[in-house]
Amino acid sequence: MKVNGEVLVEDIRKALSSESTFFFNELLENCNVLSNTEYEPYLKLLTIFSHGKYSNYLENAANLPKLNESETTKLRILTILRMSINKRVLKYSDMLNETGLNSSRDLEHVIIQSIQQNVLDCRIDEANEQVFVNQISGYSVTPEQQDYLLDSLTKWCESCRTITQNMQDDVDVATNKLKINMQEAAEFQKSVEAAKLPLRKKSRTARQALLKVENVSHSVPHRSIPELLSCLMILL
Repeated sequence: MKVNGEVLVEDIRKALSSESTFFFNELLENCNVLSNTEYEPYLKLLTIFSHGKYSNYLENAANLPKLNESETTKLRILTILRMSINKRVLKYSDMLNETGLNSSRDLEHVIIQSIQQNVLDCRIDEANEQVFVNQISGYSVTPEQQDYLLDSLTKWCESCRTITQNMQDDVDVATNKLKINMQEAAEFQKSVEAAKLPLRKKSRTARQALLKVENVSHSVPHRSIPELLSCLMILL
């Protein structure tokens, strides 16, 4: 089968220059046929964009196609993204070394471009010359990095399960306390009602006695109060 190397090389250059393309795994699989051909340098270049850093390009620049300005910027962006996989705080000195840049201003310009292209969410600390990474996206990773990400996700899932279980335990404890409080409240209400019952009976008795006194006082108006009280004691 004859390989149409020129077409694949054109696809590679388009992908490397595109501002919206940061994932190259599928193209890399299709271009593996360029191995051991005159177009192999483009395959190696694509491999660096897919898994490597700008420093890797500099180490082999003599045997690789020359990068244009957009490709250079893109590889530097990818370099910062790949440095962010294992670290959430990046020092300017480390990024300058890996991106081949010579000044903090140029580095910050690349970081800002990364933010504008929505592949990097971070906070730049100019005073201390470091970057706090919040989130990265849209890039290819090596098999080793895949293992690291898988391990990180596994630990994250375990942490989520632990937090969820702890929350459920707290809910169960709170529910049990609520049930106990409701039972205690119900028992207290019963005690209150039980205590009110004798008072109600005494109140009814007192009202009945007053009515009897009133009846006696009306029927025997000439009696004195002491006599009426004597009558009340007899009635009670």
